[in-house]
Amino acid sequence: MIGRLARVARQLRRRIGGAIAYEIAPGVVIHLPADHRLPEYQRAHPLYDRFLPRLAAALPAGAHVVDVGANVGDTLAAMHAASPALAFTCIEPDARFGTFLDANIARLRARDPGLQVTVARAMVGRAVASAALASGDGTARAEPGQGMATTTLDALVDAPVALLKSDVDGYDWDVLDSGEALIARDKPLLFFECLLDTAAQKAGFEATIARLAAQGYADWTVFDNFGALLLRSPGPAPLFALLDYVWEQNQGRASRTIWYLDVLAATPRHRALLDRLLPGMPE
Repeated sequence: MIGRLARVARQLRRRIGGAIAYEIAPGVVIHLPADHRLPEYQRAHPLYDRFLPRLAAALPAGAHVVDVGANVGDTLAAMHAASPALAFTCIEPDARFGTFLDANIARLRARDPGLQVTVARAMVGRAVASAALASGDGTARAEPGQGMATTTLDALVDAPVALLKSDVDGYDWDVLDSGEALIARDKPLLFFECLLDTAAQKAGFEATIARLAAQGYADWTVFDNFGALLLRSPGPAPLFALLDYVWEQNQGRASRTIWYLDVLAATPRHRALLDRLLPGMPE
């Protein structure tokens, strides 16, 4: 038991001046704010945030990944460890997380000078014109109203994109809408969080998902908030049913099982790749 605890302590965290040193991948250590809950979540839920590195390893060398809501660079670090030849654009508006992001990129570059990453300090959206950020527990949540003005993905990114990841706590639909031209042009893989705090957010997700389906996204994979694979479907109808399921819990009309969903949306050209990544879950 003592040996096991010592290994966990070495692998997971070491507090350094209010920060946590965390091994995000074998041999890859990043620093997190002391209140960041990623180590706790990954210790309790072994699949939490583990799919994107697997997906990264399946992308072709040189593919461009856009990470909206990059936080401290934990997703960047894990994906880069899985596939060092990828190129990244990391978008993070929060100043505190941005400081950690910059420092973690410097650590990654010290290990691999060939790391390809650019950083944008921006709040992404289209319908939400401006928002303030409320931070806590390792995340920053947008609160529409006065604050930082938003800009669109279409304005920020002009290079071809293979994977667009968004994690902005309830406004991922608006992030996707703001990249309408990018998505129409490149048809990238889309990996986004569906968190429903308000009826407006639920309606936003439903409208955006329906529009994506009409534009050719015909392969939908859904994970629960612990990282477990729930389903893969050729259409979004099961996803709409799951959004209703989570919404009923959020309204207190059903017992709590999960808190939100992560969604991978793909076009038919990605089918073979996903068949390899999701064995036993054919579309």
